[in-house]
Amino acid sequence: MRVKSTLRTFAVVAIAAAVIVPTGTSSAAPLSGRPVDVSLSAMRAGLPADISLPPTTPPFTTDPPITTPALTTPALTTDPPTTPPTTPPITTDPPTTPPITTDPPTTTAPVPSPDTSTPKPPAGGHNPSSVPGTVASPPKHRTPRPHPHKSLRAPSNTVRQPGIIRPHPHRKPWFITLTIKTAPPLAGVQFTFDGHNVVTDGTGVARYVAPHDFAGHTLTLVKTSVSTPAQRYQFSRWGGQRDPDQAFAKSVKRLPLRADYAVTAAFSLQRQVQPIVVRQDGTTVNPAEVSAITVKSDFGQLMTMSPSSPTWLDVVRPAYHHSVLSAVPVKYSLQSVIVRGTNVVDAGRQAFLPSTSNPRFVTQFYNLTVTAHDALFPTSRGKSIVVTYPDGAAETVPFDAQHRAVLNDLPRGTYKLQIKAGLALVTSTQFTLSRDKSSDLTVISLLDLSVLGGLGLLLALGLIAVGRYLQSRRPADSVRQWTPNAPSYEEASKEQVLT
Repeated sequence: MRVKSTLRTFAVVAIAAAVIVPTGTSSAAPLSGRPVDVSLSAMRAGLPADISLPPTTPPFTTDPPITTPALTTPALTTDPPTTPPTTPPITTDPPTTPPITTDPPTTTAPVPSPDTSTPKPPAGGHNPSSVPGTVASPPKHRTPRPHPHKSLRAPSNTVRQPGIIRPHPHRKPWFITLTIKTAPPLAGVQFTFDGHNVVTDGTGVARYVAPHDFAGHTLTLVKTSVSTPAQRYQFSRWGGQRDPDQAFAKSVKRLPLRADYAVTAAFSLQRQVQPIVVRQDGTTVNPAEVSAITVKSDFGQLMTMSPSSPTWLDVVRPAYHHSVLSAVPVKYSLQSVIVRGTNVVDAGRQAFLPSTSNPRFVTQFYNLTVTAHDALFPTSRGKSIVVTYPDGAAETVPFDAQHRAVLNDLPRGTYKLQIKAGLALVTSTQFTLSRDKSSDLTVISLLDLSVLGGLGLLLALGLIAVGRYLQSRRPADSVRQWTPNAPSYEEASKEQVLT
């Protein structure tokens, strides 16, 4: 409002300077219309107070133009037109601005007629409607300007979406670049960042650019496995994800966008491995006999393999040490080879690297020879032998012509043997097979039982005969005869003492 009032004042001064009439000229032309009282505006602009302006628009001249004697009489002019003033004019402006001068304080302004006087503007400021020739403009409705440090609140019925943060009202947004890498470099690996698809290029790098904010974001690996005809890459861990608890998760949450940084998805290299199981002599073990093979990596991971089909094993695995991801070759040690329910290898004695070739595992198989003989006579007994394997399965093996049963290539373990000999007493034995072994079992036949029974009977009869013989050889006087009413030994002894 102050600027507009100043501009309007300058406009009035410019109009006054264009139509001003010198006060020292006696032959002044008559003014048409009513004289305008602009003394207040002239005084504000620093001009003489006796300046009168004609009307600029006819609608404001209601009376016909008249010429008053007051304007032409010498009484209104303070200085004669031919004689210079006796006293120099007193100027209020500096000498550097001579065009704008004021009359001496004794200069009187023209006396306006009673009907030509205009109301003065209020003392509080300039009123443009009081100046003739101007039309007051209607008030303008201005939109309130927002506070420079406060943001406008959303209406109460507006639902704010989570994760959306209003930008700063004066700060220009800058963009943050999130670099997503794969180790080793893989092309075509797909990620999602807050639902936006991001795919790595031929160098295994993908970039996501977004404005700076303080919210948490989510990075997800779409597929954890990338396969090729010869090998496979399996997701192992993250690097640079800020939160150590999410290093091995498929999705990483609460990622910031405050500064440029990089996140690495590390993959382990895998290849197909099919082991070969052989015996001590180099002969191959039938894969159908092997139920399971267990190996252990130097990272502590246990893997189960099959001799009949290939198995994916880690060849190179990423390791995170001192904030640096590095590729480390993986070494495996053989823990067990299960054949017929028993382990035929020593755990940790055989190691291999899957990056070289298919491993070759040496197992422990031994031979067993079983015979059976009579308990009393040097003859062979029995028809077959029952072998119970470590897994609980039983097998009957008949004796050959030499009356023996030979079992070759038995896995190392604990076995149980029992002879089948018909009506005879047989014994069973249990042992651990850890080398080639020969076992001779004893059979008690019916003949042996008869012989043992006859020997026992003869022994009893002999004891009876010996007892009778010894009793018959005792002397007769050594045997005391018993007679009825005979005194006892004590009584007889007393009688003998008395006599």
